[in-house]
Amino acid sequence: MSEARHSLIFLTYNRPELIDARLAEVDLHMGERDDIEVIVLDNGSEDYGVRLTLTSRSQVCRFPLVLPRQDKNIGFGPGFNRAVLHSTGDHIHLISSDVAIFGDLVDMVGWLDENLVVCHRRIDHPAGWNQFGKLVIPYPEGYYLSMRRSTWDYLGGFDERFVPYDYEDVDLGYRISKDEKAVLIELSNLPLKHQAASTIGYNGARHEHTVQMRSLFAEKWDLANQPIRP
Repeated sequence: MSEARHSLIFLTYNRPELIDARLAEVDLHMGERDDIEVIVLDNGSEDYGVRLTLTSRSQVCRFPLVLPRQDKNIGFGPGFNRAVLHSTGDHIHLISSDVAIFGDLVDMVGWLDENLVVCHRRIDHPAGWNQFGKLVIPYPEGYYLSMRRSTWDYLGGFDERFVPYDYEDVDLGYRISKDEKAVLIELSNLPLKHQAASTIGYNGARHEHTVQMRSLFAEKWDLANQPIRP
């Protein structure tokens, strides 16, 4: 087995069927590669089925599988920050567990130049949550991100004040837009399908949390928090 050049990094929390499907897809489409490793951070799952699923997959998968675990759920951004620390590849892929994979991601982004950040969907238009007065912030939807490790380190990963989720991707997009080195690009033809909200879901409590994260983001960057409730 060659040293991993690409690290495919997942978080999982209390949904064993999701991470099982993702690992099966990686094995199907990329299992014959000798340049990948997979990191799955169990983000404090209370469902013991997650541990059983990961243990079972580790015995049959064709790639190195690293399985760190948090004692409690530390959130999306901090979780990925921790998971990256367990990886070794010089090219990292951050993948949400509710993103179905239909082909070889590595083959499609292996050419990635230094300082490029690849996403599957980039939001450039006013979408409510990324609009502050007249300012519209382009950002990557955080369910898939790919970049060189050096770029991740340069950007500083996700800002951990946005917990447990929401605005970590908007914040990353804003930092990229203000930087002269990093460049955000969209590859919409990647073999992915985001099964939106199948990990967290949308409800009134989620909306109120997003409103709070928006306020925190505006405060961090000294932006006009208008409209307050998109």
